[in-house]
Amino acid sequence: MLRPALLLIISALAVPAHADGCPNAQTAKLGFVLERQGTKAEVRPASDHFVHVVNSYPGGKTQNVIYYRGFFPISRFDDTARSINIPVSDLRTVFPLEPKARRALTYAPARPDKVGELISLELTVTGQEQMQLGDCSYNVLIVRNRFLNAAGKATSEHTDLYSPELGFILAKRYEERGGALSTMKYQTIRPLGKTSPL
Repeated sequence: MLRPALLLIISALAVPAHADGCPNAQTAKLGFVLERQGTKAEVRPASDHFVHVVNSYPGGKTQNVIYYRGFFPISRFDDTARSINIPVSDLRTVFPLEPKARRALTYAPARPDKVGELISLELTVTGQEQMQLGDCSYNVLIVRNRFLNAAGKATSEHTDLYSPELGFILAKRYEERGGALSTMKYQTIRPLGKTSPL
């Protein structure tokens, strides 16, 4: 009698915990809202694995971003700037991301009046971790991004904490001088259409 109850408890612990109202793989298809220090991101999945995000910032500025699979930014438009990343690699070969995966893609950054030099992006999934957003908990992949210019020289690096369940990046991690890591993450998440609790 005790053994089946123990197995039930262990199996419940092995599944990511979701409080009521936490978006999951099914409900995320209807959209969700991420918030951090007055900044809000309304995430709306679109067709063919594209995701439309409306970012709202303190002061009233808004920005529209289109991502492929909630990971690679295709376009970013706001009142003052327009940028487009033109893939010259097949983005479909990058996914699915999984532990220990290594992927690469090449793209050209562009503005309405100029196309920049090609950039290569090397992606390495170095592990997984559990991330808490308010009452909601998600398993995220730790994806190291290494950017190289046309000459093959590394120009920048950062790490994305990507939720395969939600199909979106929930945080970014940067290495500071001296080797310390800083993480910029959203603080809360809720289904699209629900208001924030006061």
